[in-house]
Amino acid sequence: MRVDKIIVDSLQEAVEELRSAYGENAQIISSRVVKTRRWPFLPFFKKTQLEVTIGIPEPEDFKEQVDKNSVLYEEIERLKKTLQEVMEAVRLEDVEGVKKEPEFSEDVSNRVVEVYRKLTYKGVRKEIAKRFVEDACGYDMELKKLDFKEGIYESIKESVEKNVRIEEDFLSITPKVIALVGPTGVGKTTTIAKLAYLFKRREKSVGVITLDSYRVGAVEQLKSFVKVLELPLKIAETPTQFSEALRELSEKDIILVDTAGRSQHDKLRLNELKMFFDVLDVSVYLTLSTNLSELVMYETILQYGVLPVKGLIFSKLDETSYPGSFLNVAYRTQMPILCFTTGQTVPDDIVIANYDFITRLLLEEKYGLRPAGDSS
Repeated sequence: MRVDKIIVDSLQEAVEELRSAYGENAQIISSRVVKTRRWPFLPFFKKTQLEVTIGIPEPEDFKEQVDKNSVLYEEIERLKKTLQEVMEAVRLEDVEGVKKEPEFSEDVSNRVVEVYRKLTYKGVRKEIAKRFVEDACGYDMELKKLDFKEGIYESIKESVEKNVRIEEDFLSITPKVIALVGPTGVGKTTTIAKLAYLFKRREKSVGVITLDSYRVGAVEQLKSFVKVLELPLKIAETPTQFSEALRELSEKDIILVDTAGRSQHDKLRLNELKMFFDVLDVSVYLTLSTNLSELVMYETILQYGVLPVKGLIFSKLDETSYPGSFLNVAYRTQMPILCFTTGQTVPDDIVIANYDFITRLLLEEKYGLRPAGDSS
């Protein structure tokens, strides 16, 4: 992005000049009051004007970012169509209640049936549970039935790896700017603090920006977190201020962005939020509470599709007895999982998504929600 300065009489004049010269691509970064000569040859008569700093995207940079976002939005549009069908199927299944268990392609061993029932008890949809156990099986010539290829744990883990996407090596290989979005109360702010701690523990320099200056106590809560971690915090209320905050923190390895909670039904607010991320290289993650109904999760993903959402965060895992719902969502959307949160304690109670943890959630009777900043 090329940075330039212009002298104008008002911000409105600056906006009109930018639109006329550069279309919608340029941004106002900052402004300050200056005194200029009314007539160049008379030094005594001066007038007050504004010196406005503007950012003008280079054509190749802008095209590259637009192409990148276009691919992402195309994927989101395909996902929207799939979700509409999934939501209808889930509604029908919920209305019909308990249905006959699906038939397996072959006769299966008793332990396969037992694991299948355990998955459905944990909240995994029957057709998805069937898919997971079948992918974990091979034909046993001695039993003349489908049975797990290895031990139960190893077989199911292999199936999970095949059917669920995660952000692998996230703490080591990560985007520069990470923004968390989602409805009010899902735990975005505490998750930001937990992620900040994990990155700092890996000796990465971290900066934090909050776009949430409306919710009572939101900034104060985040300030208390970043003060303990000794991190810089910027507050941005407009896309221009956001661009300026990103510029000021540009030397940091990681920039974490907290956003105000917005209802999935509030399309106006969601479109306002979209303005912050347009043509900026920000990795956006949608935070969903696992104690929500599966239908509400799909609906939230659908409505937040106006944003370039890259993946999912599942919060409040400690508040549900049926963790299988997140698996249904991850499987059907094929959106990668970034992490889980397992309580309110900062900096603990966060698990970077890994297949070992997911498998244990599905198979163990009483799974231990250990803090697991490591992906091992």
